[in-house]
Amino acid sequence: MSWLFGWWGGSSSPSLEEQVTAAAAEGAGGAPGGSGGGRAGDKWSNFDPTGLERAAKAARELDKSRHAKEALSLARMQEQTVQLEHESKVKEYEAAVEQLKGEQIHLQAEERRKTLVEETKQNQARAQFQDKLARQRYDEQLRQQQFLNEENLRKQEESVLKQESMRKSTIPT
Repeated sequence: MSWLFGWWGGSSSPSLEEQVTAAAAEGAGGAPGGSGGGRAGDKWSNFDPTGLERAAKAARELDKSRHAKEALSLARMQEQTVQLEHESKVKEYEAAVEQLKGEQIHLQAEERRKTLVEETKQNQARAQFQDKLARQRYDEQLRQQQFLNEENLRKQEESVLKQESMRKSTIPT
């Protein structure tokens, strides 16, 4: 903003006032070489320098003013305030993004926990079902074994009874 007040000392270029007067002199035909059709000054022939003159006049008045330093200081403070507000908003947005990331991580962890709980329930249900099936198979095997044992016992008894009856029939009384 120092260029606005004319305090910029980084270049040795002519001041705005000198540029305006030089442009006006060229427009009035003050440049050497006559008025050729291909001059660079022709593009400025329809230029209205009143805006630049007003800006130069305002800059000179501001330079002469005893409040120029205060105005510059005020402008700098306003710019710093705007910068700080922007930085504050950026930090708020960054904090909001970090909070959202934290919430997202929390939600993902909660979903993983729920998934693990559900998988555990499913595994327990599967294990209980497998256990139930194994018990049923074992009970069925026991019943079949008991049935076979009873059948063998019955056959043995029948065989014994047959043998006794055959023995009785072959033994004379």
